Amino acid sequence: MIILRKQMWRFVLELLLYSSFVCVLYVISYSNHSYDEYHQTQHLRRLFLNTHNSTHNYSQIITINDYWRWLKESFIVNIVVGDWYNGQSTNDSNGYLNDKTTRLIGWATMRQLRIKPDTCRVKSYIRGLIGHCYDAYSASSEEKGSFSPGWTKNTTQNYSRLINQAFIYQTSEQLDTYIYIGEHGTYRSGGYVYEFRGSLSELYNDLSELHQLEWIDKQTRAVIIQMNLYNPSIPTFTSAVMIIEILSSSGIFFNARFDPLSVDGFKSKFQIACAFIYLTFIIYFMIVEIYTFICLKKLYFRHIWSYIEIGIIVCSWTSVGIHIWRVNEAARITRLFRETHGDIYLNFQLLAYINDIFSFLLAFCCFFGTLKFLRLCRYNRRLALLSGTLRRSARELISFSFMFSILFTAFLTLFYLQFVSLIWECSSLLSTAQMLFEMLLLKFDASEITQAAPYLGPLYFTLFILFVVFVCINMFVSIVNDNFRAIRDYVHTVDHDDQDLFINIFKKIQQWCGNNEESLNIVTINTKPNVIMIDEKIDPVKRLSNKLDKLMIYVDRRYGDKAVRIAWDETTVSTLDWSIK
Repeated sequence: MIILRKQMWRFVLELLLYSSFVCVLYVISYSNHSYDEYHQTQHLRRLFLNTHNSTHNYSQIITINDYWRWLKESFIVNIVVGDWYNGQSTNDSNGYLNDKTTRLIGWATMRQLRIKPDTCRVKSYIRGLIGHCYDAYSASSEEKGSFSPGWTKNTTQNYSRLINQAFIYQTSEQLDTYIYIGEHGTYRSGGYVYEFRGSLSELYNDLSELHQLEWIDKQTRAVIIQMNLYNPSIPTFTSAVMIIEILSSSGIFFNARFDPLSVDGFKSKFQIACAFIYLTFIIYFMIVEIYTFICLKKLYFRHIWSYIEIGIIVCSWTSVGIHIWRVNEAARITRLFRETHGDIYLNFQLLAYINDIFSFLLAFCCFFGTLKFLRLCRYNRRLALLSGTLRRSARELISFSFMFSILFTAFLTLFYLQFVSLIWECSSLLSTAQMLFEMLLLKFDASEITQAAPYLGPLYFTLFILFVVFVCINMFVSIVNDNFRAIRDYVHTVDHDDQDLFINIFKKIQQWCGNNEESLNIVTINTKPNVIMIDEKIDPVKRLSNKLDKLMIYVDRRYGDKAVRIAWDETTVSTLDWSIK
């Protein structure tokens, strides 16, 4: 009884500790995000991408002329504030976007990354037909020279300062830019930059001249538009990046990213208190894990919960360092914004990267912290069926994973090599693996495979469904099911309600509420369809009958009708002999 009481208080203490830790962690994580950020990003996507307009839709750009048309007729119209709907001037809104609610910090920039000419070799038998060859973008083949307008060395015409600057290479230190990772390449931080500065008519004339001078030509591999915005109504900063990637294999691919940024470290004293409590928890967990490692030594790494605790500690302390970095970078930006009234170019790219890393770390902290609740299942054997099943089937699942990996890799290479140039989902190994996993979930569209290969496509698809879905998945389910039944039968044979901590806690709560069934003289037996009320103190024979009825109900609930008949034949005789004696 004393041991059970200690376990009960240990369970309550652990429950309160984990609940407090997870609540504090959730408060810190969710306070870094706002519901208004979603509406801000969706508004900016509709404003600039112009998806509702079929003529100036950013996602429907196919050629370079389409891109210039979108710049001149859609983009610059939205970055310059216009008059109100009734024709009233907006002199007090200079520096805002055309939506009249979002402030443009400094100006927007358009940066181009180019490659050197003749970066690939032309076959000897067609050199007379093709004079130049342009390879894909790479750091070694990037063009870094400075030119005159028109990509020439000398020019006799006079152009504006912004036009001349657009043909001069600038480094990352001059531009305050960073490496950008696109869908088809990783682009360095330098480049040729045009700044969207001036009135709407000036911007239109500059873009028309750049179009005539072929600022975007065969050597262009990426054009990145960057803007830094501020909405004083929320308040929230936003980093906007719109990129088109021009591949050497032909084709233009677009992408856009709008990242809302919160520059406030802590918005209230409550968040500061939660952060202090969270650090206290992390220090406590570190002390416990160090002590556990000293006691267990090598055995410490054989427990899966050890890795979860290490994950929480590492992610938490890393997020603390990233948070300090983010606060310092945000302080620098806000200081410059305040001193210059937002009239200089400020790049939020680094702050966006830091904010992404911080969000990832908080997400992993919440994931590991929530998993800690599964440790409480060890106090109840029925709830611990998951861990017991996985522990029992670990070796079989490892053997199965080797066989499944080989089979899945075979189909992965088959689908990739067959449909790499025919289906978008098979354009890379990663996307092909994603498509095959969707097939495992029976979520697929076989029409594209049939259209790509009318004869071989259905054959490959049928073989994959037969061997991977029908055979492998059923083997996996069978392994888990067999081990689950073994663990469940073991729990039913050794488990007792009197030894179950959850049931004892529930009984203790009932006693505290005044519902103490053990002190009652009347026992209620639920049978079908009637309820029989028996006074145990009246007659020993009736007490014996009462005990037998309770035994039959218990055996019927545990083992079914067959076990009831066997238990009745064996226990009734022994019990009657004992009562007669």
